[in-house]
Amino acid sequence: MARPRRSEQTRAALIEEGIAQLSAQGYHGTGIKQILDAVQVPKGSFYNYFESKEAYVAEILDHYGAKILEGLDRQIADSTAGPLVTLREILECQLAKYESQSCAQGCLVGILAAEIGSTSSLCQMAMQHTAGGWEKRMAGLLQAAQDAGQVRQDLTADQLAKLIWSSWEGALMRMRMDGNADHAKEIIELMFGSILMER
Repeated sequence: MARPRRSEQTRAALIEEGIAQLSAQGYHGTGIKQILDAVQVPKGSFYNYFESKEAYVAEILDHYGAKILEGLDRQIADSTAGPLVTLREILECQLAKYESQSCAQGCLVGILAAEIGSTSSLCQMAMQHTAGGWEKRMAGLLQAAQDAGQVRQDLTADQLAKLIWSSWEGALMRMRMDGNADHAKEIIELMFGSILMER
């Protein structure tokens, strides 16, 4: 197998570093120079890889979203638990990852949506794709749980998935603000102990 060209390796490194820094510092707190310095790429070389900061961030969001959705698909396929337990495990697994990062990072889509969600159509499309994909997978689990009589039926699976997405993103924002995951854990308990339950 041929080795990746150096330009492809550099591009991939810039994207990964961008994910890390944007997740921690947001769009306006992250400068191109600090990313280039971290990857040891000359400043003048950036535009050999990306047309603009906006195009760069949109590509980062595409890459990040693909990884998130692939991970969800894998976790759902590998789970031997029921759909409701699987859904809870997904959220708890994500939260454990954020706790391992001292609650300083969060969902990149949520972070950037709060900053540039209405100002960049390019990034907006990438964020909508990931959010829609996440909701679709959650709705599939919720529909299966409804079919098994485990989840309330007065709301559709799609409606419940949107409720979970919005609640979860808000909880992650609060996590970064507070520096701990207590609020997110409370949201999980409310969701699975009350809000989703059959009425």
